[in-house]
This record gives sequence, C-alpha cells and structure tokens, in this order.
Amino acid sequence: MSFKLTCFVQIGNYQFYGGINDCVIKRSVKEIVDTAVLKIPAVGRVNSDDNEPQNSIATSALWTEGDQVIIQLGYNGNNLQEFKGFVRRVNASIPVVVECEGYGWQLRRKVIVQSWKSVKLRDFLTVLVAGTDIQLSQYIPDMMLTNLKINHANALKALEYVKDHCHLSVYFLFDTLYVGLEEGVKGNVVKHRLGWNTVRDDKLKWRLAADTSVQIRLVTGKGKNAKRVVYQAGDANGSMVTKNIANLVDSADAQSVADDLLQQAKYTGFEGTMTAFLQPFIQMCDTEAITDKLYNERTGNYFTQGCEVKFGMQGAQRIISIGRTLSGAPVGP
Repeated sequence: MSFKLTCFVQIGNYQFYGGINDCVIKRSVKEIVDTAVLKIPAVGRVNSDDNEPQNSIATSALWTEGDQVIIQLGYNGNNLQEFKGFVRRVNASIPVVVECEGYGWQLRRKVIVQSWKSVKLRDFLTVLVAGTDIQLSQYIPDMMLTNLKINHANALKALEYVKDHCHLSVYFLFDTLYVGLEEGVKGNVVKHRLGWNTVRDDKLKWRLAADTSVQIRLVTGKGKNAKRVVYQAGDANGSMVTKNIANLVDSADAQSVADDLLQQAKYTGFEGTMTAFLQPFIQMCDTEAITDKLYNERTGNYFTQGCEVKFGMQGAQRIISIGRTLSGAPVGP
C-alpha cells in the first residue's frame, strides 16, 4: 500500500488541501506557546461557492493577525489535527511565510491589574482566561497561591510568572490550558518499536538513575519566625540544585514540586529524541511505549515531552522528545 502525504489547512475564511511548500509545528510541555510556520505559494487561485471565475490573488493579502488557524496532516486523506491557533504574522515573501501561535496568543492582548492575598490556582487561571476561547484542564491540581500581584501585565506574562516562580509546568493542549506538575495530564498510549516504525533513533541516549547524584532544594522567603523554609528531594550528598520558590501556601504542594523536579532530573531510561512517521499520531503528555528488540531491558513507557512536526515537499516526519520513565509494566508493540 502506498502512502501519499495529504493535509487540510484553514486560515480565517480560506481552506486549502495541499499546496504547502513547508510546515513546521512545535508543541512541548516545556513551552507555554505552541508555534507553527507555514510556507505557501505567493500567488494562488480562490474557488468560491458562487461558481465565479477563478482569479489569481496574492496570498499574503488574504490573512491578518488574529485569523484562526487549523492544521491537519496525514496520509491518504486520513488527516489528524496537529495545530490549532491564530495568525501571529504574515511575511509577504516568496514563498509567503505565515507565522502562527497557539491559544497563548489570546492572552498576549489581555492586560491584568489585580492582586490576591490568597487564591486557588484554578480561580486565578479563570481570571486570566476570562473572555477568551481557552478552556481549563480538568487535571489542574487543587493548589493555593498567596501574595500574587499582577500589575498591568498581560495574561501570558502572568503564566510565565507562575512557571518561573512556582516551578509549575504550563502548557496548552490545543485550546485547553494546564498548569501543575509536569506529568499531570495522562494522554494516550502510543507504541513504537525501534528500527521498525521509527526513522531514526540514534539521538536516544540511555541513562541510569544511579549515575545521577542530585539534590533538589526549593527555598522560600522568610517565614513567620524569620527563617527560610527549605524543601528537599534527592540524594543527601548529591550535586545541589537550589531554586527559590514563591506563592505556594501548602508545604505539601511545595514538596510535591520538589519531588517532580527530582523525577525529571533522575531516572533510568531513555532521554533525547527519536524521529518517526506522522502516524501513529502522538503528542505531548502521551505515553510513549518503546520496544527495543536488541536490548529488551530498555523496553518501557516514557512521558512524551513534545513533538516537532515537519511536513512539506521533501516529505514528513515527527521528532518526538522523550522524558522521564513512567511507572507500570512496559507496553510495546
């Protein structure tokens, strides 16, 4: 059976099947904003529903910032959604370059002026996304934040503050916002066998937890007794990684963040990237079930940190970023 690359793209009021010179999509739990860059011919023909004659038109004039974008890619017409967001910029070059951002784009234009002595994380996020099309994930943890002040900053900057100062993961699954521990969203299980349904796996490196001696220390500001509170996780005599943490009320929440950072830094399993085909479809937060027939001990389940999808005249591929080992029995093809 032959496999023909196919696609469906909608930008604003215009739809087209095929005709893409190049497309690169990046989505990751490490980045708040999803991105997509489309390169399309500078001149096209527009078909209308009124059976009017086709006219050549400069494609750069068709779209403006804020137009909604949907990108679906696949084989033989079986196209799956890879990106959903908005036009960020249109460059009138040859070919035309359309730069797109995910739903974080809607937060760039919303300015917040508000302060909270204490607030639930979900309630705080509800304020940030009010008036947008963004949904909140059902998996957002029940955390309390304290002493928050957003003074004439856009809502995206407010999310960046939570990421940098509370050390929580902040990412979008298309139009759904998640904030919490990195592994807080459980996606689908997707199976890959090295050397079978992968293109390249030479950038996957094997690591041992025993080879990583590290201690995570999260330090708060001064408490009631003018003492700094420290939350620790890892090896007592390990290489010390110290971070300041703010705005978390519950000590159990701060300790869970320390434990989460340790699990990202210390585990036995693969790290790095592997290159696969567009399908089977996999995205951030999915469980990557890897089978290694040569080294069976390396078979296991891994957290998918993100994907970079490349699609165009030279073919298509999905570069998958592998994260920590997940618990449970290996699930491989």
